[in-house]
Amino acid sequence: MQPAGPPADIPTPPWRASKKRPTARQPLSAEAVLDTALRIVDRDGLDGISMRRVAQELGTGAASLYAYFANKDELLEQLLDRVIGDIPLPSAEAADWIAEVKESCWESRAVFVAHRDLVKVARANLPVGPNSLRYTEAMLAVLRGAGIPDRVAAWGMDQLSLVIVADAIEVSIHISRGQQTEADAAPWLAEVSGYYANLPQDRFPNLVAMAPVMIEGSGDERFAFAIDLMVDGLARYVGSDGPNSGQVAA
Repeated sequence: MQPAGPPADIPTPPWRASKKRPTARQPLSAEAVLDTALRIVDRDGLDGISMRRVAQELGTGAASLYAYFANKDELLEQLLDRVIGDIPLPSAEAADWIAEVKESCWESRAVFVAHRDLVKVARANLPVGPNSLRYTEAMLAVLRGAGIPDRVAAWGMDQLSLVIVADAIEVSIHISRGQQTEADAAPWLAEVSGYYANLPQDRFPNLVAMAPVMIEGSGDERFAFAIDLMVDGLARYVGSDGPNSGQVAA
């Protein structure tokens, strides 16, 4: 019987398409799924991700992913926790605890903004992932080490997180609207200011008077203002008995 195909020393006719070698599949693991999910979120945002979409990019079926994640919500929660692992941990040994907390807020915001609207997953979620727990533990150590009462430390960290998450979500919304820079947003903000300025002055005297101020300041300036308000407010409780104690330091 003649062997199938031409002998090894006879070239293949040029009009015959060469067979493609099968592409080796990436070994499936929880880490591979998270890598792929993060790549999709960074490229397409949260609306672009689904278990089926992740599976397609991995060259497998969606059912394979359920061996690692119960559902999409669990996948996104673990994905957010993985991103939180990129935030440097604040140190309770820092000489200036106020500066340390503020710097950590800026670092948190930068990490969240770098991943489109993934930060939306953080809304109404408590820290339970390993990276979230490590970060929370480190920040609480800074606040308690500064002499802030436990309740104030817990509530303060919660409210700081809300400010950071809200700001990062707002940035992601502006980016999705094509406002990548402050200059991109300037025409829209000018329209808003003009609208305020032309409201009926007898009904909206403050908005009319403050129309230019209402849109002043960059996103960074406004974030710095919010964090200053929060952290400087926390500092008032050092050495006190906590909120509603009537013994807030002057």
